[in-house]
Amino acid sequence: MTPGGRRRDPRAVLGQVLAITGVLVLVILTWVRLLDEDRTGLPVVLAGVVGILAIGAAVFALGVRRSQARHEAVAAQRPGWRLHEVWADAGLGAQLVREGLWERGVAPTGGTRLTLAWSADGVELWRAGHVVVALPWHDVASLGKGVGHAGSTARPALVINTLGGAELVLVPQARPSGGVLPADRAGVAALLDELRETRDQRERG
Repeated sequence: MTPGGRRRDPRAVLGQVLAITGVLVLVILTWVRLLDEDRTGLPVVLAGVVGILAIGAAVFALGVRRSQARHEAVAAQRPGWRLHEVWADAGLGAQLVREGLWERGVAPTGGTRLTLAWSADGVELWRAGHVVVALPWHDVASLGKGVGHAGSTARPALVINTLGGAELVLVPQARPSGGVLPADRAGVAALLDELRETRDQRERG
């Protein structure tokens, strides 16, 4: 965990697990009703459910491992910096162009995985082992909260406005080191407070 990292509330995790379990139970019950009265197809249904769960678990684990690997790679190149994994908003590619930058492969629908890094020197976005954008604090016009679309529904987002007129919208992940779940409003607010604190300390220094 990075400095300032936060553990997710166990009650929130439990709620998500119970919700997923409830949905699976409903699916199983629906399939069972569609079977013949002798339930001869029940083993096939159960095998299908187990297969779906196994695939879901594998995808989840792979996503977590990849996020952690990217996180550790940036940490090695920016020792002492604070880090948080994020997804790009759908408009990030165009906003980078406004900043005079261009990054190949940033999905126009959002969802590209990035690492947000910051220190007393400024704030950076990393992707695939290289810096996408580096902003000293004097080039950051404001930091705020907003809404971002990272390949899915609208999510609470962090907004970095630059003096060059770009609006960089980022959807933070729930865990600083990465994963598959987005941060909630409280998580985004806490991340914003960390960024502002670091920036303000620099200005006071």
